[in-house]
Amino acid sequence: MNDRAPVVAGGSADEARLLFRYLGGEEWREYRAILSVFADTFFSEFSPQEVIEALQSVDVVIDEAVVPDRLESLRGWGNLAVSTSIGNPSSLDDYYRRRHRYLITRAGQEVYDVVEGILHRVDQVGDVQAGRLRDIYRALQHLNSLCDRGLETLPDGQVVDVVRAVFDPHESFSTEITQFFASINQWQSRFDLSDEEITFFAEILVGYVSEQLVEIERIARPIASQLRALSPQLDEIISHARSGLAARVDDAGLADTVSVRHSTGSQRADWDHLMRWFGAGAGVDGRSRLDALTRQALAAVRTLTANVTRLSRVGAGVASRRHDLVKLARFVHAAEHADDVQLLMAGAFGLFPSRHLGMLAEDAEDPVAIQTEWAQAPVARVPVSLRERGERNQRGSVSPVRNRAAERERLRHRRQRERDAETQTANELLAAVDADGRLTEITVSALALRRLRMLLGASSARREPGGQRRSAIDRELQCDVTRTAGEQVIIHCDDGSLTLTDATVHLHPVPGAFDG
Repeated sequence: MNDRAPVVAGGSADEARLLFRYLGGEEWREYRAILSVFADTFFSEFSPQEVIEALQSVDVVIDEAVVPDRLESLRGWGNLAVSTSIGNPSSLDDYYRRRHRYLITRAGQEVYDVVEGILHRVDQVGDVQAGRLRDIYRALQHLNSLCDRGLETLPDGQVVDVVRAVFDPHESFSTEITQFFASINQWQSRFDLSDEEITFFAEILVGYVSEQLVEIERIARPIASQLRALSPQLDEIISHARSGLAARVDDAGLADTVSVRHSTGSQRADWDHLMRWFGAGAGVDGRSRLDALTRQALAAVRTLTANVTRLSRVGAGVASRRHDLVKLARFVHAAEHADDVQLLMAGAFGLFPSRHLGMLAEDAEDPVAIQTEWAQAPVARVPVSLRERGERNQRGSVSPVRNRAAERERLRHRRQRERDAETQTANELLAAVDADGRLTEITVSALALRRLRMLLGASSARREPGGQRRSAIDRELQCDVTRTAGEQVIIHCDDGSLTLTDATVHLHPVPGAFDG
């Protein structure tokens, strides 16, 4: 049983956010299918078994065992509520079966409608109904005529109906035009347009936007004139527009404790917003919201035209970056070897394999770090040609390439001496073993002892768990160490002695190491 408290009306924003929790997990499709059973059924109650049967009737596959838990989760988030009606149970089991019945909440219904609307229209470009502006204009004309006759002589409810006839089309129109321009703004920056989408832009959308802007501008000015004419009577209009549940809550003095949504047009802020929208009142920057949308639409049309011109270099839409990328992906998929893929990437994007060269950075000789401020850094060395004549081109003969033959010869001699020393220590160690290659008690140089210690350490690193023998190879020498109880190996040198207990050590030359 879910022990979370359900979301209640008037709760905080954190509690209201839980209403969308069913969309966050991998089971969101199951929650969505369950809520679809309760949609538009405010007074219908369903038990878990009835929910399962309803889902099966529409061929929705869901594990019957998880349905009760899903219902309890939706109840805890506030999307569903538990029914308080138990009817007339005939037994205790019947009582509990009736008690576990659910119905959808108002908040759950609203969230479901919003989510379903977004999911069904997420990729659609919505139409803009400019005819709604004509409805607004006719409603404002009617309201002006009522004000001329006197609002106090009108029957109750007539002013409310006319005010709703003004604001309902405006809400629908503002939502449509905002979503439409948002779609244009999202599409205009895309580079993966298909041939059909380019044709849609070039032949349909650009012309449609231009026609809508002309129609909107033609109707918006008369609407602004009607709103300015209504401005002196707004207080009287608002007083007559107050009605319904919100007005009764305000009259009862419960507005601070009960949250009720006021009808649009019954407050001064609604009319101020409407006037700013159509330019009848001063906006934030002195312009109306409709003017701002018009400017944004014109900018979008220019961008669309530029994109269409760029993307349709041949005809009405045969060239697209998406087409090139899909073609490249087809080549990569058909490649038989990884080297072929590297060649494709190098040819398409210039992505060559990395090479790490032992070269100093350009700022390796700088006396200070790059984070040092210029006022605190030492004076930079500026070439004479740049400092005195402002010339950046190199003058004079090209500097000769430095002869590094002496450095290379010194490196060669040093490496040869190191190889000779390693060979000498190998011969010294091999000369100290007996006929079987075994070390017992010997005296060697410090370099030979160091070489032997490196071999012993390398053999320990390669030891297998539980093994009695380990070995290692270092160029000319092979060292074998065997665990032998009671045996002892002692190596003396000028720096000290090394003693190995319970072990035998054999040294052998690697075949072919001393040839040549």
